[in-house]
Amino acid sequence: MKKLKKIWQENSVLLVLFLILIACLVAMSIVVVTYFVGDGSSKYGDRLEDASKYPFQEDKQKEIVSKLEEEELIEKASIRTSGKRIIVTIKFVPKTTLVEAQSKALASVEYFSEEILGFYDIEYMIKADSTEESEGFQIIGSHNVSGTGGIVWNNNTAIDKEK
Repeated sequence: MKKLKKIWQENSVLLVLFLILIACLVAMSIVVVTYFVGDGSSKYGDRLEDASKYPFQEDKQKEIVSKLEEEELIEKASIRTSGKRIIVTIKFVPKTTLVEAQSKALASVEYFSEEILGFYDIEYMIKADSTEESEGFQIIGSHNVSGTGGIVWNNNTAIDKEK
C-alpha cells in the first residue's frame, strides 16, 4: 500500500493526464467509427427511402426516349438513373442551334409525370457536333425538384478576349 501511495504522490499529475488521454482516444475512436466508417448501408444513406414510392420503370424510360427520337432534330437519346437523378442525354443533328436544342429539352420535361418531377432531379446533357455551317455545342442543364419549373443551363460559353 505504501508503494502505491508513493507512486501516486510522485506521479499523480502524469497519471491524471494519462487517464485523460485514454478517455480522449476512446471518444475519438467512437466518433470515427460512428461517422466515418458507418454501418455499411447504401452510399446514398437514407435519402432514397421513398424511392420505392416513385418508381421510374424501364418501360417509361423507353417511352420517353422514343418520343424524343421522333423529333427530326434529335439524332439519339438515352436515359439513366442514379440515386434521385434522372440523366437525359440528347445528341442533336449537327445543323441544330443551341436555342432549338434547349427548347426541345425544355419541351421534354412534359413527358415526365408530376410524381417523377416531384421526386427526381432531371439533368440534361445536350450536344451537337460542329460542321462547316454550325459551331456545335455541348451543355448541361438541370431541372430541380425545388426549382422554378424550367431548366437551368450552365454558362460555359467561350468568351473572346479583345486584343
